[in-house]
Amino acid sequence: MKITPTAIALAATLPLVGTLGAQAQDTAIDPAERAKIERVLEDYLMENPEIVVKAIRELQRRQLVSQMLPAVNLYRDFLEREEGAPVLGNPNGDVTIVEFFDYRCGYCRRHFPSVLKLVQDDGNIRLVPRQYPILDQPGKAPVSFLAAKAALAAHKQGKFEEFHLAVMGDSVQLAEDRIYTLAASVGLNVDQLKADMQDKLVEKNVKNSLAIGQDIGFDGTPGYIIADDIIVGAEGYNRLAEAVSRARENMADNGAE
Repeated sequence: MKITPTAIALAATLPLVGTLGAQAQDTAIDPAERAKIERVLEDYLMENPEIVVKAIRELQRRQLVSQMLPAVNLYRDFLEREEGAPVLGNPNGDVTIVEFFDYRCGYCRRHFPSVLKLVQDDGNIRLVPRQYPILDQPGKAPVSFLAAKAALAAHKQGKFEEFHLAVMGDSVQLAEDRIYTLAASVGLNVDQLKADMQDKLVEKNVKNSLAIGQDIGFDGTPGYIIADDIIVGAEGYNRLAEAVSRARENMADNGAE
């Protein structure tokens, strides 16, 4: 099927057409008048192509949400409110961001300053980091999995945030020795850390997050869940802030009901 400017214009204006249709109901549009409308829409969209791009992005977002949200809702309570799980930002914040990440993921590291800036600028966001060590490969050292376990072991010493910030802000390629070097640099007892990393519950927690992320459908990192919005990839500060604003608008609407 050939996608013409007219087809794109009509697709981009479907919400408006739907509204007008609901108001007019049985009122038929004369073919000549319809042609005029299509020409006006086509001219407008050709002069303002950014509207088409915005409409396509919104369509892609809605498709992604419709595919992944049922699984998200299945695990939402655990992901957002697991007892004892590390929480950054405001623990009593009104909006929760669940972040699936891998400590070896370059995109995660480069995007993290945007995430952190939003959390700090807003002041009312709970950030729940979820270990998602998917970059390990068969036959090679499971560095991502080790780092994930080290982070939860650091939480046992009350230093998850310090360890997390150190690893996410590090520019050196992550390896097992580097994990322990960074741990020591933030005041962790490395011997205790290594012992806690062997805790079966720590390993189970990492495996649970990994299985949940795969069931939801995250096939890469980073990935974010913000209320009923889902972001796959490092889409930047504005996209995250938009999702937070949408979450608050929805809460206000539901409260008004």
